[in-house]
Amino acid sequence: MSGPITLYENFRALFYTPFYLTFEIGAFEAEGVSVVMGESDTPGEGAKASLERDDAISWGGPMRVLHFHDKDPTSDLVCFCEVVGGDPFHIIGNKPNPAFKLTDLLGVRFGNFIEAVTPWLCLQEDLRREGINPADLNRFDGNTVPENMEAFKAGKLDAVQVLEPYAEMLLCDGGHLWFEASARGPCAYTSYYARRQILDDRSDELQAMTNAMAKTLDWVHSHSAIELAEVVSPYFPDFDIDLITPAIERYKQGGIWNKTPMLNVQGIKRLRAGLLSGGLISREIPYDEIADMRFVK
Repeated sequence: MSGPITLYENFRALFYTPFYLTFEIGAFEAEGVSVVMGESDTPGEGAKASLERDDAISWGGPMRVLHFHDKDPTSDLVCFCEVVGGDPFHIIGNKPNPAFKLTDLLGVRFGNFIEAVTPWLCLQEDLRREGINPADLNRFDGNTVPENMEAFKAGKLDAVQVLEPYAEMLLCDGGHLWFEASARGPCAYTSYYARRQILDDRSDELQAMTNAMAKTLDWVHSHSAIELAEVVSPYFPDFDIDLITPAIERYKQGGIWNKTPMLNVQGIKRLRAGLLSGGLISREIPYDEIADMRFVK
C-alpha cells in the first residue's frame, strides 16, 4: 500500500489560506486521502521534491512549471488544481491617490517585492501595457519586504509592492492603498503541481486531493473573513488576528481565490505574457503542455 502524499508548502503566506484550511477543516480525511505537509526552507524546494520523488506534490506558482518547460519541453511537470487565480499583491503609497494610474509610478521612489519573481514580472507587464518602460521607474529592487517597509516609514520610499498582511500593517500606520493587482483579472498564481506520471500512478489519491480542495474553496466562499482568520491564525503566530482578518477580507473582495480548481486559460495567458516580456521564458508554452485538469469535475 502506498504511503501518504507529502504536499510541500512553497513558503508561508496569507494568500495560501485555502491550502492551510484544507488541512484544518479535515477535507483530506473526508475524502479518504492521507496527506502530510512538507515545509520548504526556500521557494523551489517543493518543485525539486516533486521532480525527484513518487510521493511528493507541491503547491506554488505555475510560473515555475512554465519555467521548467521553457528549459525542457519534455518535462512532465504539470499543474492539476488551481487555487489562487488572482494576483495577491498590492501597491501601498504614502499619500491618498484614489484615482491612481500606473503612470503615477513614474514620479515616485518605488520598492518592489524581491522574494519571488512573479510579482514584479506581472507588474512590469502591466506597465508595458500602459505604454510605460519599466526601466524608467525610480525602482529600488534590492530590499526585502521588512526593509522596504522600514524605508517607506522613514520617508525613503514613496510606494511599495507588498502582500498581505504587510499591506494591512502599512495601512494601519497611515499608508494608502493605491493598486490591487487582482484588478487586472485572472492571473494564474498558485496551483498543485506534480509529474504526469504521479497523476497516472496515484490518480485516486490526486482525485481525492482535488475534490478536497474543491470543497475547501466552497468553504472559503461560504464563510466570513473572521471565520477564515480564526482557523488559519495558528499558522501566523507573529500577526494578531485583528490584522489577519481585514487582510483576508481584502483578498476575498479582490477575488483572488478560485471558485473551482480549474486552471483558468486566460489566467495562464496573462501570467505567460509577463514571464515572456520579463525574459523569464522564451516561448509561448501552450496551456495543455503545462496543465492537466483530469481531476476537476
